[in-house]
Amino acid sequence: MLDPATSVCVHPPAGPLFHPASGSDLPDCFLANVRPGNRVLVAIHGVSRNAAEIAARFAADPAYREVTIIAPLFDRKQFGKYQQMIAERPGSIPADQALLGLLASLERSHGLDCGKVLLFGFSGGAQMAHRFAMFHPAKVKRLCVVSAGWYTLPNTKLSYPYGLADAPSHAAIGSEFLEIPTVVMVGSRDTRVDHSVRQDPQIIQHQGRNRLRRARVWVKMMQVRAASCGHEPDIHLVTVPDVSHDFGQSVKEGNLMGLVAEALL
Repeated sequence: MLDPATSVCVHPPAGPLFHPASGSDLPDCFLANVRPGNRVLVAIHGVSRNAAEIAARFAADPAYREVTIIAPLFDRKQFGKYQQMIAERPGSIPADQALLGLLASLERSHGLDCGKVLLFGFSGGAQMAHRFAMFHPAKVKRLCVVSAGWYTLPNTKLSYPYGLADAPSHAAIGSEFLEIPTVVMVGSRDTRVDHSVRQDPQIIQHQGRNRLRRARVWVKMMQVRAASCGHEPDIHLVTVPDVSHDFGQSVKEGNLMGLVAEALL
């Protein structure tokens, strides 16, 4: 389609389509704007499994018109611990390996370049996203995590997933992870403590009680860690005014899509 103002061919926004898993160990996903040559955004849902909504929000925003959107859907039964990237049962694979398999499958079937992706996660998806970037930093070009319930700290004395002792990788204290441009977002009113906000003693002791406090602590710790390793810290906290823990509200009232575009695009 030609833009009459510029006579340049532009692509109309394409809504997300459901893409069933191509293997028993892979998640289903929603895809939008699928074209070889596009940058690839992987957007990870929270525990409500609202992958379709997240894909639709990105697909409808003009900023992402030339970005391929992949929104994996981690089945509750098969990937119940997807946030922590822990295998649900013996013989099953953790969510990070399933995501790697999905990206490889989409590269083959759709001609996408998933070598380095833009990575977004909301709530439980933000938990998985920052851990995925820790363990697979070579796969992540930019990282934006929004309203994570809690974080894996760059602490090798705390057991995983609280810290990195006995974790699959210590990438969080290595150069590759520290060099990923990272933006952490949280609503200024995301301070409510209810059943959805884990209150493990180790989390409270090292990160605080609510999502706002935990985001501040993690960003500060990562900035200190980067500086101690001789890196210019490239991790920033954005507090979204008057927004609580609600994806739809964050989009409608907090300009979340615009803020994520500034972080990732």
